[in-house]
Amino acid sequence: MKAIVAMDLTEAPQIDNDTKIYAALTKNNKKWANEHKGVGTQFIKTPGYITFGDKAMSTFVHKIMKINTEHSDMLQFVYFAHMVAFYISNTNYEEVTFENQVLCEKVLLQFGNDEKYADKVEMF
Repeated sequence: MKAIVAMDLTEAPQIDNDTKIYAALTKNNKKWANEHKGVGTQFIKTPGYITFGDKAMSTFVHKIMKINTEHSDMLQFVYFAHMVAFYISNTNYEEVTFENQVLCEKVLLQFGNDEKYADKVEMF
């Protein structure tokens, strides 16, 4: 069985039926999942306190400190990566495909996933 890890599924490759997808719960990802019936998708919902924290941090950094950053949803990213790391640590996948290198590194650093999936990683 294979796994795909992505916060945004719009760029996802062709997916077989024996693939488990871990994705952030967004409107675009829900739409994508509805178009790809039969594929096992597990959505990870970001709790309200994480969303609130992201907005508060973004306001503080952009408005008060006047620093421009491209990372406005950093807490959501960290939460998503942690949850995915937990889920894939409890299952043995033949291959894990990540949306990008940053997400890959964040997920593999947790729960011993770096040892378990070191030679089973791909990017799309």
